[in-house]
Amino acid sequence: MKLKKLAFAGLLVLVCGTAFAEPGHGCDKGKFDKANWQEHRLEHFEKHQDRLHTILQLSSTQENAWKNYQAQIKPQDKAEHPDVAELSKLNTLQRLDKMEAWDKERDTRQAERAKAVRAFYAQLNDAQKKAFDENAFPQHPHHDGQHDGPRHEK
Repeated sequence: MKLKKLAFAGLLVLVCGTAFAEPGHGCDKGKFDKANWQEHRLEHFEKHQDRLHTILQLSSTQENAWKNYQAQIKPQDKAEHPDVAELSKLNTLQRLDKMEAWDKERDTRQAERAKAVRAFYAQLNDAQKKAFDENAFPQHPHHDGQHDGPRHEK
């Protein structure tokens, strides 16, 4: 009986110790910073694009296509999203109209990004296309269990 209590107490200490671990040591991984999320998103995007650029090993003639591609796919400011306070003042039909208009704008931006991807992809050779396929849109760990860094082996 004493052994069970001791084992339970040890488990409790282990669980509590993990729960109260200091942030900055891996425990704040899921923390959301509302004030800087757009900045963090852009920083993540730029790091990923730098890794992709290195992996693709573009020729000098492909660099202009890369620059055009980057300009067209760069994340935009999320300020165009409808303001919640503004939406709350509208009736249901007006809110639906606003949301449908926002959806159309988002769909248009997505179509433009897809066009940019297709145009850039056409400039790549077969080896680069394979590397792009493997690395351009990485799956995050919570999606498929893989890390989100480059997966291209040299």
